[in-house]
Amino acid sequence: MQAARGGSKAAQSLWQLYVQQRGHSIGSSLPSSKNLWDVVNRQRMEPHGAEAVRDIWMEFHADPAKNRIATGLTAPRYLKFQENAAQSPIFVLPVFKGPNAFENFMVQCQLPLVLFTTLEEYKQRGPSAQPHMVLTHYTELMSDKNIVLVRGDILQPTICSRGEAEQLTRLLHDFYTQDQKYSFVHAFNHRQADFDYKRMLDSMGHDTAQLPRD
Repeated sequence: MQAARGGSKAAQSLWQLYVQQRGHSIGSSLPSSKNLWDVVNRQRMEPHGAEAVRDIWMEFHADPAKNRIATGLTAPRYLKFQENAAQSPIFVLPVFKGPNAFENFMVQCQLPLVLFTTLEEYKQRGPSAQPHMVLTHYTELMSDKNIVLVRGDILQPTICSRGEAEQLTRLLHDFYTQDQKYSFVHAFNHRQADFDYKRMLDSMGHDTAQLPRD
């Protein structure tokens, strides 16, 4: 898939669409419970420290046939993510398919959920667009074990593969918790004219020489 045009005009149009539809959520049902103890046995987790809990969680989601991914965040990192997501709830993240070829995913943070759908789907269908992946953040162990567990449910694996879901999850948490990267997210939400999509891609180490400019 060829790269779509980015830049400040795209940021402005996407933000305007979001503002118009911000009372809506993508999709109508959740793929996973928002309660950790509905997902995993509490007695299996509580006796262990954070590192062991994370290992159990990753093993629990290791079967690729179930179209799920998992990760964990430290409590301080999650709190920073939470703060920035409240201030800047939407963003666009690219999944790279090759040189100058990628799929843009619209991100909506509605913590503990984060919803991903392709940018084209969101532009076409707005609030009725269906998510291609949903992340759920579980904070039940944050105070005792300093860890927040994260599950990603891949709803349309033909559009978002397991590897791409892992890439999106990593990028999401990096862009919302690293100050230099978060500057792009903040600009996208609050200063659209200053958002430079090509510069963001350059910062990720990708060749953008053939991308069009606004």
